[in-house]
Amino acid sequence: MKRSFVFAVVAAALTGCAGGPVTVEKAMGLCARGASAVEVTANGSIARLLGNSSSGTGTHEGFVLHSNTFMIHVEDNTTITGQIPLSKGETVSLQGQYECNDGVIHWTHHDPRGRHMSGFIEAGGKIYR
Repeated sequence: MKRSFVFAVVAAALTGCAGGPVTVEKAMGLCARGASAVEVTANGSIARLLGNSSSGTGTHEGFVLHSNTFMIHVEDNTTITGQIPLSKGETVSLQGQYECNDGVIHWTHHDPRGRHMSGFIEAGGKIYR
């Protein structure tokens, strides 16, 4: 019984579920220890806008987020959030899922199917979900 409990706690920590979202830096460490995806929060300024792209899951807009300690690619599903009026140099805060396999933050919006923790992007005094 104790062994199962310990395993569950370790598994939750590796996926970022224990205690909610973590920093991007902590997520990178969890990925190095075997996690596949980690819920994160981040803030910084937009270093570069990457434009729109379409996939089987909708239209996405991408940007590179720059903080004091990292630069990271973020993708937002505009089919869900609507187009977010972003500009280079703008300060944003966000919550999403850092995918260890591609190093991109996804799920910066609610999940219509309820499988993921709801994310968001806060920009220009408005929150996009």
